[in-house]
Amino acid sequence: MHLILIGLRGSGKSTAGRATADLVSRPFIDLDDRTEAICGVNATICFAERGEIAWREAESSALRRSIDEPAPSIIALGGGTPTAPDAAEMLQKAQRNGQAKIIWLKGTPANLAARIADEAGRPALSDLEPTEEMRVMLERRGPIFEALADAEVDVDDRPLSAVVAELVSLIS
Repeated sequence: MHLILIGLRGSGKSTAGRATADLVSRPFIDLDDRTEAICGVNATICFAERGEIAWREAESSALRRSIDEPAPSIIALGGGTPTAPDAAEMLQKAQRNGQAKIIWLKGTPANLAARIADEAGRPALSDLEPTEEMRVMLERRGPIFEALADAEVDVDDRPLSAVVAELVSLIS
């Protein structure tokens, strides 16, 4: 069974996912990397030149391929992946079929904004200030994450090792 990590950007999906995969000797899939490979450009360029819809369509394709991987993997989704065309349905089907357990890495807007403050390469999703943007994204995506998640892991003010230990405990 795949362990699929969802959450807003900055929640540590890739970082905690990689560390968890290493600890339990599973393949790690960063869906953003697979989506970039399909698009041929990174998210910032894709959003600017082709629009968000092109990125989300590529994300859906990358998600489908990742769920179909035969080896149980740790899969870190992009923050908006569950909003991509057919993504929520694919994720729910994988849950029903016993192919996936979905974990929401959950943080407050202020903490998530602080985590990504110095990171380049993440396209702005609005003209709002980062904490307000996170609040708006949580308001929009939170109900989707909650509906999909088999469990939630709080990432606020917790060391990576504690988050990874909790993810490992959720694998079984």
